Amino acid sequence: MLAPGGGVQNIGWASGEPAVFEPYSLFSIGPAKTMSTFGDVHEVGPDLATLLGFVAAGKLSPEVDWRGSWERFAEAGQALLDRRIGGKAVLDVLA
Repeated sequence: MLAPGGGVQNIGWASGEPAVFEPYSLFSIGPAKTMSTFGDVHEVGPDLATLLGFVAAGKLSPEVDWRGSWERFAEAGQALLDRRIGGKAVLDVLA
């Protein structure tokens, strides 16, 4: 379903399952389709700025499903690993 010239961005891998694509599903005549991992860089600032821009423009919905204090990081992490939440976990850090 990816348009010619489109890109697939992998953001996270909560399921731990391999991504499987049908043979030739990324093949098309015209501009190349790409698949890459978002955030695999040493400096995350530019990637985060891009994601925030997408959110601000309404092009990306982060789907926050759990929110709590940073002191509950273990609870949030376990909920993600156990797949008890369907969206993102946000840890609030107060200055």
